[in-house]
Amino acid sequence: MDMQRRTMTMISKLYYEENMTQQQIAKQTGLSRMKVSRILQKAKEEGIVRIIIDYSGVYPELEQDIKGKYKLKDVVIVDTSIGNSSKEQVASAAAYYLERHLESGSTVAVGWGSTMRLIPDYIQKMDDPELLFSPIIGGHGQSELDMHATTIASNLAKKTGGRSLSLIAPALVKNKEEKTFLSDDNQVKRVIERTSQAEYAVFSLGNPLAKDSSIKKSGYISEADLRQLEKEDAICDVVSVVFLDKNSQICCENITERCIGITEEQLKKIPNKICVVESREKYDSVRSALEAGYIDILVTDQDTAEYLSK
Repeated sequence: MDMQRRTMTMISKLYYEENMTQQQIAKQTGLSRMKVSRILQKAKEEGIVRIIIDYSGVYPELEQDIKGKYKLKDVVIVDTSIGNSSKEQVASAAAYYLERHLESGSTVAVGWGSTMRLIPDYIQKMDDPELLFSPIIGGHGQSELDMHATTIASNLAKKTGGRSLSLIAPALVKNKEEKTFLSDDNQVKRVIERTSQAEYAVFSLGNPLAKDSSIKKSGYISEADLRQLEKEDAICDVVSVVFLDKNSQICCENITERCIGITEEQLKKIPNKICVVESREKYDSVRSALEAGYIDILVTDQDTAEYLSK
């Protein structure tokens, strides 16, 4: 071994294996810090140091592919092949994303459902009283309370040290007259107005036609409305404020015009719409929402991501 190679190997060992700083190495060897930096760079060029990144469970190329294809701000793909259920894993990834990206003073519009209710469980305890969580839509019939947007908003506030608003109204009413009456309530007006001004929205998607869809189990939608969803081939439920068909077009407006919450237009204007979704039965639901522009940031599983990339 020639002396130059020996020096590169020795300095690389000190830096990469013994975790010494370049300044510490310079002091020990009598070289300048600049010289140490150049030797470390040359060691990489000569192949003495080989940096290997383990991409198992991480999909940077697939994330970039989907990000570019659908013009998204960010994509997080979760390896759900091992560990907990895929729903729990995407919820955990969404919680981590929120921890890192929510800015103090922000308002977060919150969706409902079985995926959304898991996110507060994975949020690390924080202390940010300037965060505000506000429900996108009212309560849902016979569904469990922890699936309601208001409950999820409250649970997120508890974990982050923030505040939450409550939308004390049903998600869906029988007719437009009943909606007008309930929406005239000052408290309901204030919550909807505040939610519409949110900097972030976090929600999941549903497939209304799927056998075990949350919208069917919730008990808040009538048999007539379910028949309407089937008739118009609604494959995507975006927080029940908008339904989309297989062509990514809005459908079933006679249902959404009876919902109490923010409007489809207001949801779309929220600048950072974070969608948390997984499962084979929602493949086309996600694609439809992406093509229609209701998602800015996608948190999903590998299988869904691979489908979207095709």
